[in-house]
Amino acid sequence: MMRRIIISFWVLCLPSLLIAAADEPEVLTLTPDELAKYEFEVEEEEPATVTPLNMGQEYILSSQRQLVKDLMARRLGILRISQTESDLKILQSLIDKNVISQSDIRSWQALGVVFGDILVKQHQLQWVSYEDEYGANKALQWKDTENFVFPVTLFSKRVQFKEDIVMTELYQELSQIIEGFKTYEQRLKLP
Repeated sequence: MMRRIIISFWVLCLPSLLIAAADEPEVLTLTPDELAKYEFEVEEEEPATVTPLNMGQEYILSSQRQLVKDLMARRLGILRISQTESDLKILQSLIDKNVISQSDIRSWQALGVVFGDILVKQHQLQWVSYEDEYGANKALQWKDTENFVFPVTLFSKRVQFKEDIVMTELYQELSQIIEGFKTYEQRLKLP
């Protein structure tokens, strides 16, 4: 009986599959000479829109910072952070003590905001709203350049893909990248 149902399904779908296949473009075969002269169609990428954070986005960042501060106070007894590299040990303690459950994306992203604040203070970056074809995100920008870092989802994505989080390593890696694009921008300005 099960076999008849499957066969009937394919018999019903076959005409539409044949029509769909007929509508597909034919595969283009080129000789090496034709390939060398072929002009590929390149889709122009729409530039991202970068704007200062609006009041709502500022409020969201503030509430995320407060969430992390509350976790640190309740679970670690720490009441202040300094937005320096010394805070990385505190943030690592939150991770090592499993204070944040893997499914708590909001808290992981809040941790990304606090981590981003360290990058802001140590590397003279600024929080901005970055919107492209994929949506709007809060990002860190260096001066008025096209150089961005996206710390908000830094940890939530690593948790999602079951990657280890070592704060000092991530900080050093991002610091090298940031210093690299600062150096690149400096070279562009030289005569």
